[in-house]
Amino acid sequence: MNGLVTIPAKPERIIGASIGHDEVILALVPVERLVAVGSFSKDATYSNVYQLIQEKPEITRDPETIIAQDPDVLVTSPFFAADGIEALGRVGIPVVQTELQHDAEARINNILLTGYILGEEERALEFAAEVRERYESLVTVTAAAEPKPRVLALTQYSDNLWTAGGDSTEGGVIVAAGGINAAEEAGIDGNQITSLEGIIAMDPEAIIIPQPVEFGAEEFKTSLLSNEALANVPAILNNQVHVVESKHYTTLSYWNIRGAEDLARMLWPDAFSHAPSPNFSLPE
Repeated sequence: MNGLVTIPAKPERIIGASIGHDEVILALVPVERLVAVGSFSKDATYSNVYQLIQEKPEITRDPETIIAQDPDVLVTSPFFAADGIEALGRVGIPVVQTELQHDAEARINNILLTGYILGEEERALEFAAEVRERYESLVTVTAAAEPKPRVLALTQYSDNLWTAGGDSTEGGVIVAAGGINAAEEAGIDGNQITSLEGIIAMDPEAIIIPQPVEFGAEEFKTSLLSNEALANVPAILNNQVHVVESKHYTTLSYWNIRGAEDLARMLWPDAFSHAPSPNFSLPE
């Protein structure tokens, strides 16, 4: 937190400087209190709250665009530039930097911390309980499900194949859904470039493609299924290659739980034959 300025007890003009922060903020306060957003938060490809904020002004990491919106507080990640924080502090705009992490407990803690920052402790407790209940209801079933399939998250951008190993957002979704992350099992950490030989060696029973359809997800799926070199990989052999909603897998927020719920329905259709859960609640 910037130590030179004070945050109002209940800030009315709030800016979040990433999609994940905007998603958490809008779970806790009415949309009127979020006064500006980054362009990606308004993009349906990446954002789970885009439909709420289309009329909001856009800001960038340039302090001048933030200052122009006269916010009471900016909530951002540790990656926001130090000179930008200093510039905002000089004009009396407090900056709070919070981590966005993909494990369940850190997600809950960030909701509670953000609620404290925004003066919405009661709503934060309520919403954290909602998120926790959905997560625990899911993993109670998936943790007991056997045998666990080996799942590989795979995307293609330009000429590179990418997979998501341990300590990745996609990997956390796979594990919560009751799968084994094949890339993590192969010793891969984070998001790394792989190859056709790597896919064969990891031998997944299911492949998910958390890549936007606008950026070639369906074409990539077709290329995998038709590649003779991959014909004996179980996921290809059994037609278990699925294009999934990328923003549920790659945007760091509680919406990752929705991704895990949807994946669990693919992996365990008999255990999740009921209708999908509704969207998360919004503040009144």
